[in-house]
Amino acid sequence: MIRRFATGTAAAAGLALALTGCLGDAGNKAGEAGENIRLTAAQVLGKTAQKTGQIDSFQADMSMTATGSSSGSMNMAGTMQYRTKPDLAFSMNFTNMTVGGQSMAGMQEVLVGRTIYMKIPQLTQLGGGASAKPWVKMSLDEVGAKSGMNVDELLQQSEQMDPVKNTKMLTASKDAREVGKETVNGVQTTHYTGTYRMSDAVAKLPADQRQAFEKNLAKSGMNGDMHFDLWVDGQQLPRKMTMKTGQTAAGVMTITTAYRDFGKPVQVSAPPASQVTDFNTLMKGLGTGAGPGA
Repeated sequence: MIRRFATGTAAAAGLALALTGCLGDAGNKAGEAGENIRLTAAQVLGKTAQKTGQIDSFQADMSMTATGSSSGSMNMAGTMQYRTKPDLAFSMNFTNMTVGGQSMAGMQEVLVGRTIYMKIPQLTQLGGGASAKPWVKMSLDEVGAKSGMNVDELLQQSEQMDPVKNTKMLTASKDAREVGKETVNGVQTTHYTGTYRMSDAVAKLPADQRQAFEKNLAKSGMNGDMHFDLWVDGQQLPRKMTMKTGQTAAGVMTITTAYRDFGKPVQVSAPPASQVTDFNTLMKGLGTGAGPGA
C-alpha cells in the first residue's frame, strides 16, 4: 500500500511540475495560435495570461484524479497557498485521499527556502508510530545531488511558471471558444474551453529550455492533446481551471483548481523543528539505508 501510495503521489507531483513549467512567453503570442480561434476567446486568454503573470500570491482549492494507471485510481482533494515574493514558498494540504479504491489519511507538503517538508501518516507509522515526529524534511540540494536533477532550474521554473500562470498554456490552443456565462463560487464568470498539444506549448519555449521539457514529456507520455476549461471573471482573472490529459504513464489525469484571494498575504512557514525528522534518518531507522535519491 505504501508503494502504491508513493507511486500515486509522485505521479501527481510530476504532472503538476510538467503543467506549471511547460510554456515560456506564450502569453504575448495569442495571435499565433491560428485562425480557428475566435478572436474574442483569443483576446481573453491572452489578457488573462498577462494578468495572472502579475500575481505573486494566491490561495486555491485543488483536486486531482488519475485513472487507468498500473497503480490503480487515485483521488486527492485539498487546499493550497502559494507565493513568489519575497521568495518562492507554498503549502498544500490534501485532506482527502484514496489510492486504488482505498481511503487513506491525507498529506501535507510545505516548501520553504530549499527544503521541502512532508507530513504523511503512513511514514509516521513506519517510523515509530505515535512516538515518531509527524514531519519529514528533505533538502532539495541533497535530492538534486543524488538524483542528478538541477534543483536551481526547477525552482526558477516554478517561480516563473506558478500554477496560476497555467493560463499561458491555453494560448497555444487552436480551437478555444466561449461556452457561456456561469457563476463560480458566487462570482460571475465567462466559461471557455478548448484543447492544445503539449508539444505546441513546448515549441514556444526558449531553445535552451526546450530539450529538458521534451525529455520530461517523453517520460510521462504527455505528448497528446490537453483539454481545458477556464472560467474568467470580469477582472480577467481565472476563477477556476480544469486540465485533463490523454493517456499517460500515470493514467488519465484531471486537475481542477478554484482560485481565490489573489495578491493577499499567505502564511507559509516550516513546521517546528521539534516535530521534524530528516528523511535520511527515518530511512536508516527503517533499516533501508535509502536516501533521497532513491
